[in-house]
Amino acid sequence: MNPGGAWQEDVIWEGSPTWRAWAGRWIAGWVLLPVLVGAFLLLSVWLRVRSRRWKLTSRRIEIETGLLSRQVDNLELWRVKDVEYRQTPMDRMTGVSTLVVTAHDGSLPVLDIRGLPGDRSIYDRLMNAVMQARAQRGVMNLNP
Repeated sequence: MNPGGAWQEDVIWEGSPTWRAWAGRWIAGWVLLPVLVGAFLLLSVWLRVRSRRWKLTSRRIEIETGLLSRQVDNLELWRVKDVEYRQTPMDRMTGVSTLVVTAHDGSLPVLDIRGLPGDRSIYDRLMNAVMQARAQRGVMNLNP
């Protein structure tokens, strides 16, 4: 707690997904570009990268979506039930990862945060923040 009485909120990670999260599509898009099919694959990856932004802090996960219009959703960490760290073989080759967050939240029960850096440091920091948020709120996870 800081001197003013409010809980401090530290940024764990902030950014957009990298194109490497969809490396297979990206490569296929460039290979198939002369056939015009590739343009659709490249456009789909570009839209995913440009229309999403995440901010993971010690208190919440903020999801900003949209290309022309914007929508911002928040998930308080004390509501998080589980966090999984995932890496497919292609993710490992391209150095990216995905966090799958399961929460006790009606609007965001499962959240895929794809395109994060490949090391586990963000996952570890987020898990520590979830545990601290639960402890501060006195939340116990009774459902396995």
